[in-house]
Amino acid sequence: MSNTYTVELDISHEATHEEVLEFAQDHGCRVLSRIENGPAGGNPLYTFASENINYLQELTEQVFGVGEFDEEEIRDMFVEV
Repeated sequence: MSNTYTVELDISHEATHEEVLEFAQDHGCRVLSRIENGPAGGNPLYTFASENINYLQELTEQVFGVGEFDEEEIRDMFVEV
């Protein structure tokens, strides 16, 4: 049985839910949940998941911007479930 990794990310309210779902799918990930008014200024808080930690890392880097955090900092955001 493979491991699943998750990360919670604040996503701009300008992106539609459908766009976020497509973004996740394009990166080999899926959306597990969405809190519409998240803690960071009212933007939605999404929980993304993947069995491939590298896919989740790539998605996270795309959200934050490549080079914003190093690999260790990004992987520290992940939860293994």
